[in-house]
Amino acid sequence: MSAHDVTVAGYLAIAGCGAGLQALSARPRSRTPSFGTLLSRVMRTRSGRVGAVAGWAWFGLHLFVR
Repeated sequence: MSAHDVTVAGYLAIAGCGAGLQALSARPRSRTPSFGTLLSRVMRTRSGRVGAVAGWAWFGLHLFVR
């Protein structure tokens, strides 16, 4: 198993956890916020917006650049 395979497996695990949390948030009376609600709360502040852009750039740099 190469380092690339481990990295892809890690990203798939993170995506799976995110999908699981999104599914939990769709249940009635769930205390787990949806991804849209979470993102809207983060984007209210300047530091949250900078963090979201930095996270998106980091994700793109590590996933899409070869």
